[in-house]
Amino acid sequence: MSQKIRVIYNQKGGVGKTTIAVNLAACSAIRGKRTLLIDSDPQGNASSYILGSNKQPEKSLTHYYESCLHLNIFRQSIFEYITSQTRIPNLHLVACNRELEELRTKLENKHKIMKLKDGLKNNTYDHVYLDPPPANDFFSLACLIAATEIIIPIDCDAFSIRAAQEIKQTIDEVKQDHNPSLIVKGIVVNQYQKGTKHSLGIILELKKIGYQVLEPYIPTSIKVRESHSEVKPIVIGYPDHPVSQALFGLFDELDKSENKLDSQIEIKNIQAKQQSPEESKIHV
Repeated sequence: MSQKIRVIYNQKGGVGKTTIAVNLAACSAIRGKRTLLIDSDPQGNASSYILGSNKQPEKSLTHYYESCLHLNIFRQSIFEYITSQTRIPNLHLVACNRELEELRTKLENKHKIMKLKDGLKNNTYDHVYLDPPPANDFFSLACLIAATEIIIPIDCDAFSIRAAQEIKQTIDEVKQDHNPSLIVKGIVVNQYQKGTKHSLGIILELKKIGYQVLEPYIPTSIKVRESHSEVKPIVIGYPDHPVSQALFGLFDELDKSENKLDSQIEIKNIQAKQQSPEESKIHV
């Protein structure tokens, strides 16, 4: 199975980006996949969601980027900065804190935009989830360059349509300049109110952008905020809740398309190996 590095990205805040990133990572771990969550947002909300706001990890993404500012003979690996195994089996975390923002100008001036991608080489995880800031800045761009796939969270709001159009332009630029193999998995609809004309109208407009609108949609619920306070992903604390069921369904839908693609690649590899010497000579 090919390894996936998924960035959950929207430059518009308040769309549930971190909630979706953390819970998809938790779904991945629950489904038995070795999973790494990298909090790339100086606000550190993903780290707080997993660890609690009072716990300060000894290792973090800040420490990794600090090491990148120094001349090193050997390539730095982000895996040296994993905080620890979380309370969720199969899930590891590279935490983040506000000190990361203090490094941004130095990292930009020294052209370290590729360091996240470089640090993820020799990856042994099945899935890596990246949670960047809700902005079009250095740390977000680093995540888009490092990722193999992007998932775009959108809430059912008229302003989200413009945000999705702006994201498309950003993605096109990243693919042209830095990461041509980046795959857009689609748009995740958050805060969905079933049966309302407003939500259905937003979804129809989103489909016009050209990206797949993934299903199931994630319903609105106060339980999500409660899960933040409880420092426990909703899929862990309330696995039977409609929001959790939607997140599990979304993960399984993403995983299904992944398995289909992996199967196609494997079939091609087998066919290539079974090709006769005479046929091989023809294609030399």
